[in-house]
Amino acid sequence: MIGGGYAGMAAAQAFCERGAHVAVFEAAKVLGGRARRIQYRDETLDNGQHILSGAYSTLLQLMQRAGGPATDLKRIPLTLSMPPAFRMRAPRWPAPLHLAAALLGARGLGWADRFAALGMMRALRASNYQVDPTQTVAAMLSAHRQTSALLRHVWQPLAVGALNTPIDSASAQVFAHVLRDALDAKRDASDLLLPCVDLSALYPERAAALVRERGGEVLTGCRVDALAPRAAAIDLRFDGQARTYDAVIVAVGPHQLASLEAPGCLDGAKAAEFAFEQIVTVYFKFAAAVRLPEPMLGQADGRVQWFFDRRDLLHPNARDGLIAGVISAAGSPSTTDAAAGEGTFETLAWRELSVHCPQAPEPEWTKTVTEKFATIACTPALHARRPACATSHPRVFLAGDYVHSPYPATLESAARSGVDAARAALASITPH
Repeated sequence: MIGGGYAGMAAAQAFCERGAHVAVFEAAKVLGGRARRIQYRDETLDNGQHILSGAYSTLLQLMQRAGGPATDLKRIPLTLSMPPAFRMRAPRWPAPLHLAAALLGARGLGWADRFAALGMMRALRASNYQVDPTQTVAAMLSAHRQTSALLRHVWQPLAVGALNTPIDSASAQVFAHVLRDALDAKRDASDLLLPCVDLSALYPERAAALVRERGGEVLTGCRVDALAPRAAAIDLRFDGQARTYDAVIVAVGPHQLASLEAPGCLDGAKAAEFAFEQIVTVYFKFAAAVRLPEPMLGQADGRVQWFFDRRDLLHPNARDGLIAGVISAAGSPSTTDAAAGEGTFETLAWRELSVHCPQAPEPEWTKTVTEKFATIACTPALHARRPACATSHPRVFLAGDYVHSPYPATLESAARSGVDAARAALASITPH
């Protein structure tokens, strides 16, 4: 297993649960890949603030089997809170009544908005959530005559949060799949799950413990340089050593494939023209107990889409404050921002956070974390080119959130791809 992120550890767990010996090679010292723990000063942060969905069935099952307690996640019904203009919260009613009730009771929507949203969901259900694969989210919303209030407060936050791609270029088909599984499935699929531990502890490290308990290896700080394929085996070269394995799963980011020497194995995946969207997370550390009104607070008009109260989630009794502001599909601060003297994400985020916490003192420190390769751009064209799990070698497989899937590049896509790759790898070495 090359890569100890969510995809790699899902594959490793699937292997060992089927009684196979597995070895994981992770170049970094911390497991998690693009969703991992980082240390800054005296704080444990993450390289990006992630939330999970109740629709993440594969990842949640893996976490449970790896021993992750329910307290690792704060589960709240679907809530979009964007003070002062908008708030929508789904009741704990059976689906699809919970969504209808959320829309009908939303503050900040008129009756025309509510009927338009329900009409689009009915139309998507009637089409079995199949839309023109070349259509963008913006075009789909326009075709269904969604109002400006719905775009600002509901569809754009959901689409950008799930696909990490601006709606003018994001895939409508992928977004339709998200709506189907999160809003038109069982009620708890629409729940928001906020991590109460860091992202490495949330799953990858628990999976690593399970692998080691069952006789496998998880090696961190160990970079694989090359794959040398044979007819029915693969040689791995790392740190001046070489080992031979029956099958190999390559579970690194698509931007990292080019640095891996793998003649005849990964040519198709390397040739794909991937474009990426970055995610910027700005952390504010306060000496005082600065708190948000809610653990997760959204904005319809700012550059920061969501603020998260890390103290509320990770250390609710702490006497200091730690708030994270997340900018998905971040791009760069605009020329307008720069002209206004607010040319960095830190200054933009602080200005916007001050609106929600007007009494907050100046932060002790601010830390900006930019994940430049957070996800592939979820455009119709690129979605159609996502590579398959299989490669040109029968014993080498791909795993990762970018691998072919009906879903966007999320932690759930990573977990599903890892399980699928493990099954394929086991099938390739099992006598028929």
